[in-house]
Amino acid sequence: MKKIILFYICLFSISISFSQTSKLKSIIYDFDGLDIGQTDLPDGDYKNFDLSYHVAANPLTASDMLGDRVLQLDLNWSGGTGEFGKGITKYIQLDITADRFNFYCYNPLSNYSSGQADVIITEDDNQNGIYESPLDDKWVSSVTIPRSAEWQLISIPLNAFTDGNSGGNGIFDAGYIGNAGKIFNISLLFHRAPGVTNLETFFIDMLCFSQGTLPHGSTILDLPAKATGGRCLLGSYAYRSPADSVPPEVEAMFPAVNKLKYVNIFMPFAYSGITADVLPGNALQRLINKGCRPLITWEMMYTAFASIDPVQPRLNLITNGSFDGYIDAFAAQVKTYSDTVIMRPFHEFDGNWYPWSVDLNSQNPNNFIMAYRYIVDRFRAQGATNVLWLFSPNSAPTPNAGYNWLVDAYPGDNYVDLVGTSLYNHPLAGVPPWKSFRTLFTEVYYYMTAYFPSKPFIICESACRERYGTEPVSSQTKAEWICAMDNDLQSLFSKVRGLIFLNTNKEHDWRINSSFAAKEAVRTCIWEDPYYDAIPLGVQNVFNENNLRVFPNPFINKLNIEFAGVEGEASISVYDLLGREKWSSKIHNNISIGEDFLPGIYILEIKNVNFCRKIKVVKQ
Repeated sequence: MKKIILFYICLFSISISFSQTSKLKSIIYDFDGLDIGQTDLPDGDYKNFDLSYHVAANPLTASDMLGDRVLQLDLNWSGGTGEFGKGITKYIQLDITADRFNFYCYNPLSNYSSGQADVIITEDDNQNGIYESPLDDKWVSSVTIPRSAEWQLISIPLNAFTDGNSGGNGIFDAGYIGNAGKIFNISLLFHRAPGVTNLETFFIDMLCFSQGTLPHGSTILDLPAKATGGRCLLGSYAYRSPADSVPPEVEAMFPAVNKLKYVNIFMPFAYSGITADVLPGNALQRLINKGCRPLITWEMMYTAFASIDPVQPRLNLITNGSFDGYIDAFAAQVKTYSDTVIMRPFHEFDGNWYPWSVDLNSQNPNNFIMAYRYIVDRFRAQGATNVLWLFSPNSAPTPNAGYNWLVDAYPGDNYVDLVGTSLYNHPLAGVPPWKSFRTLFTEVYYYMTAYFPSKPFIICESACRERYGTEPVSSQTKAEWICAMDNDLQSLFSKVRGLIFLNTNKEHDWRINSSFAAKEAVRTCIWEDPYYDAIPLGVQNVFNENNLRVFPNPFINKLNIEFAGVEGEASISVYDLLGREKWSSKIHNNISIGEDFLPGIYILEIKNVNFCRKIKVVKQ
C-alpha cells in the first residue's frame, strides 16, 4: 500500500474567506456536552492496543467551535500503536471530489515529538453490517501532527486517502445515491515515534466531514461570522384546545416583546374511533388576527390506536380516494381564513413510528411522494391557495436505510414551499445519551439546504431535556445547550428561518422554564436577541418605553394605559393565562381598565399595523 504523508496545520493568524460550497456535512464526534471523565461514549466508540481515553475539560481556552469538552487520548506505548475509533454503519452521502475529513488535535509541547497517525475509514460495501476485508473497502491517510501550544485543524481531502486493502469495489463511494454503501467505522491509529518510551497524551475534538474546507471564522477556533441581515422567527407548540392564542405560558415568562410568530397545532384524523372528522375551526382565524402564522401538523392517524395498528390509514388509502371527502372539507375550511396557513402533513416520515412512514409503506419513498402530492392537488382543486406546504423529515432517519433518505422522498418544488425538521435532545426513555445541538442537526441541515436551497428552513419542533440527578454535576446543562444552539444557528446554520419550541412536559420536561437557568438561557441568548425578532427588518417598533406607560403593575382596582406619539388607531386586548380573551377595544388615547377583572395574571396586548406589544400584568 502506498502511503502519502500529509501535513495539515492551520495557523491562528490566518483569516480565511470561504465560498458558498464550504459546509459542515456530518459530525462523527463532538464531545461538547459529554461528562468529564466519561469513557463510554454514545454510538459505538472503541479502543485498541496502547490507547485509553476519557472526556476531559478543554486543556486550553474554551472556544465557540470546540466548547469546553474534548477527548483525552493517553498512549502508554507498550506495543507501539494505539487506536481510537467509532463504529458507524450508516449512510453518509459523500463526494470524493469535494469532501474532507476533519478533526482538531492538540499535541502538547510536553510530548516527546510530532504525532504520527493513520486516519482509517472503512466502508460496508455489501451493507451486511460487518466489515469483511475481502468484500469491503478500507481507506487510509497518514498525518503528522507537530507539537504545538495551540489546537491544530487536521483537514484531509477524501481523494487523498489511499486504498488500504484489496477487497471491496476499490471506489470511495459511500452514500445513498445508487445504494452505494455505508461508512462502517472511522478510527485514528497512532504510531510511536522513534525514541519515545514515556506516556504521551493527545487531545482531539470535532471529528467530522465537510463539503470543501471546514467552515470557521478568522481563526480555526471561531465559528463563522454571523450572517448579515439574517433572522430566525420564533414559535411555540400550542397544546390547548382551542389553540386560539400565542401560548401565554411562553410569552408571559419574558419581557414584553412580540416574539412568537408561529404556533404549531397538532391535528389528527380523529381523536376517537376510525372516522376522519377533525377539522380546524375559528381558533385559527383568531390566531391570524393576532399576527401569528398557524402551522398545522396534520397527523394522518387515529389517536385512539397505536400508530402501527392495522386499523391506521396507510398512504395507499390517501391516493385511492378513501379520504377525499375529509381532505376536501379540511381544504374548504382552510380556504376561509384571511391569511396564510402552513400545512405540515406526514411529518417525520423517515422515522418508523407513524403509519405514513416510508418504512411502513412498502419501504418505497414514491408512495410518500404520491400521497403528499395528492393532498396538495386536492387543496388546490378546492381553491385553498392560502397555504404554504411544509416538507418535514426527522432530524435523523430511523432506520438508516437506503430507501429512507429524505432527498428521495421530496415531492418536488411545485409541491413544497418550506422545509423543516424535528430535533430533540433526546426523546428516548430513561436517561438518554446527551448530544450537542450541532451533532443532532448537522446532517439534516446539510441535506435540506444543499438539495433544496431555495426553500426556507424551519425547526418545527425543538426541545432539550434537563439533566437528571443521576448525572454528574459537571455535565453540560440544558441552559448551556440552549445558548450553544443559539451560537450555531447564527453561524453554521444561518439559513434556519424559524425555531419553534415544544413547550410541554412529555417524554422529558421540554418546557422552556423547566428550570430557572433554562428560562434565563432562552431569555438572554434568544428572546432578547434581535436576530429572533418577529418585526420585519427595517420596521421600527415605535411603541417603546418613552411613549407607553402601563401602571400601576401590579394593580388593585384600575390599570392605567398611557401612550403618545403613535399614529392611527390601535387595538387593545387582555387574555388570561389560558389564552381566553377577557376584554378588547379599539383605542386612540389613554384608557383605564380592569375594574371587573378577577385577581390573577393577564397578558395585555396592544398593536396596530406598525407594532405589537405584549405585557404581563397582575391584579391583586
